Amino acid sequence: MQSKAAEMMKKVLTVGVGAFFLTEESLKTLISDFKLPKELLSAILESAQKTKDDFLKSLSKELMSHVMERVDPSALVQELLSKHEIELKMNINFMPKKKAD
Repeated sequence: MQSKAAEMMKKVLTVGVGAFFLTEESLKTLISDFKLPKELLSAILESAQKTKDDFLKSLSKELMSHVMERVDPSALVQELLSKHEIELKMNINFMPKKKAD
C-alpha cells in the first residue's frame, strides 16, 4: 500500500513540475500517460498556471526595476533628440459632405 502511495506522489510531483515548465500541449500528453484523478490533475494544472503567472509577473517587475535603475529616461530622450531628426507628416483634407438623394 505504501508503494502505491509513493508512486502516486511521484506522479503528482512529476505532473506539478512539468506543469510549470512544459507547454500546455506537452503537459496534456504527459498527463495522459498518468492515471490520476481528473480533479487532482485540474487542481495541479490550475496551481501551476497561477504559479507560472506569478513568477513571470514578478520576473518582469524585477527586470524593469533593474533597467530603470541603470537608465535615466530624461537623458535617453535628450540623447535620442540630439542625434536624430523628427519628421512628422500630416495630411488633413476637408471635403464637403455628399448629400443623400
